[in-house]
Amino acid sequence: MELAVFLEETLSGESKQVSFKVPQHSPNGQRMSDITKTLNVKIPAGVVDGERIRLKGQGAPGVGGGANGDLYLIIRLAPHPLFEVEGHDLVITVPLAPWEAVLGTKVAVPTLNSRINLTIRPDSQNGQRLRIKGNGLMNKSGERGDLYAQLKIVVPKHTDEATRALWQKLADSSSFDPRAQWKG
Repeated sequence: MELAVFLEETLSGESKQVSFKVPQHSPNGQRMSDITKTLNVKIPAGVVDGERIRLKGQGAPGVGGGANGDLYLIIRLAPHPLFEVEGHDLVITVPLAPWEAVLGTKVAVPTLNSRINLTIRPDSQNGQRLRIKGNGLMNKSGERGDLYAQLKIVVPKHTDEATRALWQKLADSSSFDPRAQWKG
C-alpha cells in the first residue's frame, strides 16, 4: 500500500492516519467481507521516496485463525509546488529580473519551514545554483541535506514605451555580445 507524504512531514516524524480494507474469512477460510481498518502511523524522520515501512501484525488476519500478517507501506513523496527533490537535497527556482541579476539583490527564499534572506551577487548568471547548507530533507542520522537556489532570469512579458526605451539605451551603450563564442 502506498502512502503519500508531504516533504514537510519528513522533517519531524509526524503521524498520519491510514485507512485500508482488511478481508475477513470464515473459520473454514472462505472470504466473507472486508472491514475498514484505520491506523495512526508515525512517519520516521528522513524517509525517502520508495522506502518501505513495516507495520508488524497490522495486515490481514491469518487463514484458519493464524496470526495477522504484516502491512507494508511504500512511501511516496508528494510533489511540491516549489521544490524538486535530489536525494536529501532540495532545489528551488528563484526568478530574478535582469537588473537584479546584474546589480545584485537580496531575495526572501522559502524553505520547508521558514524563509531565508539570500544575497544574490552582482553579475549572477541564469541557471547558477547557490547552496544553502542544512535546509534540505532530513537523513536517517538526523542531518539535513542542502537547499539549492537555482537562478532563473525572467523578462517582463509586457513593457511600456518608456521601459522599452531604457532597454534600447542599454543595448546601444553596451558592448556585451551574448553570442561571442559563435564567432570564429
